[in-house]
Parts: sequence; structure tokens; C-alpha cells
Amino acid sequence: MPRITTQELLQRIANGNFNSIRLKGSQSGTFYMLLEGADGSFILENADGSMKEYPRADNALSWLKRKTSLREVVLDIELWQTDKKS
Repeated sequence: MPRITTQELLQRIANGNFNSIRLKGSQSGTFYMLLEGADGSFILENADGSMKEYPRADNALSWLKRKTSLREVVLDIELWQTDKKS
């Protein structure tokens, strides 16, 4: 999946150049941020090019609230913690 830098993500959000922001839960329990637009889906990356992981969805939501004026974020927990036992 193509990657997007923090600056590019924030610029696209500010310009309204996206369809949705999705927090996708992983089997390990962390979350990834995806920007979905007419030109595809992009995953937020760190400065070193690795995927940006959030230990909790709240961390990503708090960051988005501080940095943007977004009012809606999709939270996808289909795969979240599927390997962990209760």
C-alpha cells in the first residue's frame, strides 16, 4: 500500500482532498492510520519510511483532534487483537 507523510496527510485533510480517514486495528493490538481518497488509499508513515503505529486508537484520535478540524473518523476493528486470547 502506498505511504503518505504526516505533512502530506495534514495538507490533504486541510484541502479536503480525501474521502475518509480510517484507523485500522491490527492483530497485534496496534492501530494504523489510512487516508482514503479518489486516487487510492495511503498509510501514514514515520520519517524513516516505516508504518506509523498507534498503541491505542485514542492516541491517533487525540492527535487528529489537535492537528485537524475533522469530525468523523472510521474505526475498523475487524482484525484488532484477533490472535489474543481472553
